[in-house]
Amino acid sequence: MKIAHVMRRLSFDDWGGTEQVVWNLAKAQKAAGHDVRIFATTALWRGGDSATKNTKNTKKTLWPLCSLWQRKGPSIENVEGLEILRFRPIYPWWPMPKRLVDELDRKGGNPFVPGLRKALRDWRPDVIHCHAMARIAELCLRIGERGMGNGERGMGNGERVKCVISLHGGGANVPGEEAKSLKAPTRGRIPWGKMIDYALGWTRRIPEDADGIVCVGEDEYERYRTIHPHVLFLPNGVDTKLFDCSQMAIDTNVHKSQMETGSSVGIDISGNCEQLRFVNNIRLLCVARIDRQKNQKMLVELLARHPEATLRLVGPVTQPDYKAEIESRAAELGVAARLSFSGALKPSSPELVREYRNADVFILPSRHEPFGIVVLEAWAAGVPVIASDVGGLGRLCAAHPEAALTFPCGDQDALGKALARLMSDTQLKETLSNAGKTAAATYDWQNLAAKLIGFYDQI
Repeated sequence: MKIAHVMRRLSFDDWGGTEQVVWNLAKAQKAAGHDVRIFATTALWRGGDSATKNTKNTKKTLWPLCSLWQRKGPSIENVEGLEILRFRPIYPWWPMPKRLVDELDRKGGNPFVPGLRKALRDWRPDVIHCHAMARIAELCLRIGERGMGNGERGMGNGERVKCVISLHGGGANVPGEEAKSLKAPTRGRIPWGKMIDYALGWTRRIPEDADGIVCVGEDEYERYRTIHPHVLFLPNGVDTKLFDCSQMAIDTNVHKSQMETGSSVGIDISGNCEQLRFVNNIRLLCVARIDRQKNQKMLVELLARHPEATLRLVGPVTQPDYKAEIESRAAELGVAARLSFSGALKPSSPELVREYRNADVFILPSRHEPFGIVVLEAWAAGVPVIASDVGGLGRLCAAHPEAALTFPCGDQDALGKALARLMSDTQLKETLSNAGKTAAATYDWQNLAAKLIGFYDQI
């Protein structure tokens, strides 16, 4: 089966949940013998040694409208045997300074993607699996629209192509204030792209008009399963072998320092070299993009209540102003010295696995969350988990009640009590660790990829 995964962004330097899902599913599908390619934009992409540039018709232009009909060849990269084709996105707003382009690259923007349509049609996949919404999803649906009078979606010559759309973002649960913040960067600018939309007649319902809908969150699954014939609830997954810290050799220098000092050891990888960081008691970890949705500022408040704790925030910065808020609040509370950022760590990297290995407690205080991949990673690593009881994240923890402690979203007192309980109860910590490993095993990527292939066959 030829499978095209289409997404807005795939950057190994700025990693998020959607990227992780697509990458791991694609790898598992390829390992099962399918022909798989990933089609993405160049948003946040820094290139790579394995990348080649198709320079045909890549003359730069100052006029965005001209770029829409220029035939631009993609940049092509091969990573771990998977071919990734990237296309320059065009954000249809004016004016569009570079600062705004960078901001929209990180989160949102609803771009046009010249060249994507031609590349998909030339490759002729059996399934187009779209992991984006708005214009990118509309383009995928158009490629699979009815053709040749055969009453099926096709390439325009009668060949059938199935179009599947994945819902990753838990859009049904985004608070109103946060939704407004996502639109703030383009407020007051001219949306010239709407004229193109009207001219193209892009009025489809997304995701309702897709052949199949894949839902990461149960809220969206419940919403669509009664109005669409082909809806699959497919939770996120984890590479259990990768994150199983019990199978890893302990770093010699870290082990030596622990033996000599009797202290817990963490590793700061924020610079060009590693620095050993000694902590008297408990090391807290949160792996998530620095974003208001993830609510990391709540953990800064937690540090003020627990002077024996340090906090490590791992993840790309998608909202720089929010990172500034976190740092400012940490300075106000006098806990800045116990707070550190790693930046984005590449998926499946030794550095990411090491962050879990060096943590005593993993906390995810999200305001809304369709699932929570990082909780699976913490479980696989045997790290005790504390998470906010919200959306799909809350249901994930409820499905494995012995594997996590939960607290009401935004309840600082409840979070503090959960941490205090865990710190004072060695048996509880061991129970959470063991139950987490058992829970993670049910979400292995190979099993989920096989389930998704079965769904493709059904529609």
